[in-house]
Amino acid sequence: MQRRQLIQAIPVSLAGALLPAEPAAPQSAAPAALPLQYGTFTGWLEAARAAALNLVKETGAKDTEQFMQFLALWATAMPEPAELTWQSIAGANEELEAAAVSPGRPFVVAALRMAPGCTVPLHCHPNGGAVSVCTQGSLVMRHYDLAVGSAAFTDIGATAEVDEASVASLTSNRFTLFTPTRANVHTFTAGPEGATLVEIAVQWGGTGEFSYLKLDDALAASTVRRHHGHWVGMDIARAYTASASR
Repeated sequence: MQRRQLIQAIPVSLAGALLPAEPAAPQSAAPAALPLQYGTFTGWLEAARAAALNLVKETGAKDTEQFMQFLALWATAMPEPAELTWQSIAGANEELEAAAVSPGRPFVVAALRMAPGCTVPLHCHPNGGAVSVCTQGSLVMRHYDLAVGSAAFTDIGATAEVDEASVASLTSNRFTLFTPTRANVHTFTAGPEGATLVEIAVQWGGTGEFSYLKLDDALAASTVRRHHGHWVGMDIARAYTASASR
């Protein structure tokens, strides 16, 4: 999905900011609901936050899908963040780094930098949503819905099942999204040139904790829609299937 096209977002992982419990304080002038062109990430961030807080004030952001689509609209105008401080994530199959771009409410911005072939295994974001924007390189992001009757992500070692929802091939300036109830479980793999992924994330409840889901089968070799696995917690090294391990 091209960011510069103002079209409806399609339904994909870092913890987001909790939405304010109370409406934002009144402003002297209502912020613009639609994004303009911004020369810097800072300018975009200020305008996007003001618009999002105004929507929270008006609607309470109770419609999570609508709210994430609203943020996806703003993602079309987001300049790439500059001068990030990267920290290595140990245990990934290839080099993986993360950066906290901007904390705050009602959303946070974070980034991942992935070496060629790096995979972030299947994982969930309970009560969270995010717009995931590829700013450099390429990656493939696979989205899944948690099947009814699956164990909660906090039940480490317990079995869960997921149903394939969609597959997004992202290159520079393309994005996808997930909500608390749609496509919330996902995995992504960087292309041959690596990838940088920036995420605009929101948390409707909870603390932003998650768990990886270690699958019993390898997604790349599978043609079935439903997959089985078990929750392994937040240690990425434990989440790779045998065929995906180093």
